[in-house]
Amino acid sequence: MKFLFLACLLPQLALAATTATPEPAQPMQVVVYVDVLASAAPRAAAALKAYRTESRREPGASGIDVFAQEGRASGFAIVEVWRDSTALETHGKAAAIERLRREMKPMQLAPLDVRVQTAYVTGSAAALAPHALTLLVHVDVLPPFVGDYDRILKRYMEGTRAESGLQRLDILQTLPPHTNHFTVIESWVDAAALEAHQKAGTAQAYREALTPMLGALYDERAYRKLD
Repeated sequence: MKFLFLACLLPQLALAATTATPEPAQPMQVVVYVDVLASAAPRAAAALKAYRTESRREPGASGIDVFAQEGRASGFAIVEVWRDSTALETHGKAAAIERLRREMKPMQLAPLDVRVQTAYVTGSAAALAPHALTLLVHVDVLPPFVGDYDRILKRYMEGTRAESGLQRLDILQTLPPHTNHFTVIESWVDAAALEAHQKAGTAQAYREALTPMLGALYDERAYRKLD
């Protein structure tokens, strides 16, 4: 897994520029998965919070949040929204990124993973409750099934948005050429609401229909937002 440091972020943006030309004002969505040594979890959390604070001050930042993985103290995630690709590229050269890279390198368990994406479907996110759980789900659909996935995803969203306890449901899509990769972001008011959702017919039908379309393991991780 890699993060949006210059070594990995800028090549991705360059690739996107040669394969597709997004609208100049199109927001860029970035999801980053961070894995560190267990003993370094407190230091990593502090470094990520400092990065969040500094990056939020950048002109193109629309939203930056840091999450700690539920049940695994050494796992973190960063969810970012940047005004457009230019703002994201500028951020990739900023002091906050350089500082975080230096601080994380000696403690990272594996290279950090950046997913540069655009919004596929987004809604209005509510302020998260104190005990809210956020799911980050990486969905890798085989290319021939992207159209089929769109259909089952619409049914899933309609049913899920009607359930009690939902605070956020966004679908992000990776930049070309990997447009068959998606990130589903769900936030639930507490663990009970999440469990009720997972038992509901909407979620069960979605998972059953999705399984034969997958090109990789269904990757679902639960997080809590760091203060």
